[in-house]
Amino acid sequence: MSVLMNTTEYLSIIENIKSEIRAAQYRAAVHANADMLLLYHDIGCVINEHKSWGNKFIDNLATDIRIAFPESKGYSVRNLKYMAKFAEIYPNREFVQQVVAQIPWGHNIVLLDKVADMDERK
Repeated sequence: MSVLMNTTEYLSIIENIKSEIRAAQYRAAVHANADMLLLYHDIGCVINEHKSWGNKFIDNLATDIRIAFPESKGYSVRNLKYMAKFAEIYPNREFVQQVVAQIPWGHNIVLLDKVADMDERK
């Protein structure tokens, strides 16, 4: 069977496959981002439930997470405080899942720091 690999039909097939691969990679990245934001929200809720324990709770939590998951990044004291603020400002997990999870964590931190008005932040 002799098929010319540079025919219009073949080139069209390749472009369609490449497009599908890019779309799948994008969907995977968005899904992973959403999952991480929900995790950060849940951790923030736990921190907020134990605020009475003081800052040592966050310090100890950061240390224990680092020990348990040495290869993981993003669980510093500073970031844990952002998680608590994130959960406090967005108490509705459904809202977080539907809206806030569409942008990366770093962008959410900028919004938390720079935009005080909730409607403007949304």
